[in-house]
Amino acid sequence: MENILKAVTDGTIITIVGMVVVFAFLIIMVYAMDLTAAIVRYLNKKFPPKVVETTTVKKKAPAGEEEAVAVAIAAVLNFQRTGR
Repeated sequence: MENILKAVTDGTIITIVGMVVVFAFLIIMVYAMDLTAAIVRYLNKKFPPKVVETTTVKKKAPAGEEEAVAVAIAAVLNFQRTGR
């Protein structure tokens, strides 16, 4: 009976120590992330990122291309219906 009580006590102590270690690590990690965010905000103010403006030109399809696409779709649908 004493061995079982000692095993339970040791297991409980190990569990509590493990949980404290994990909790402490999580707290340290949160503060490290906050510190990193503050450093990045400071550096972004001191050295703002360059914004590159790009313009895109929308290409219009040639008038005949739309008609060719419509004919191709009609041909595929006809092939699916008739099988030839």
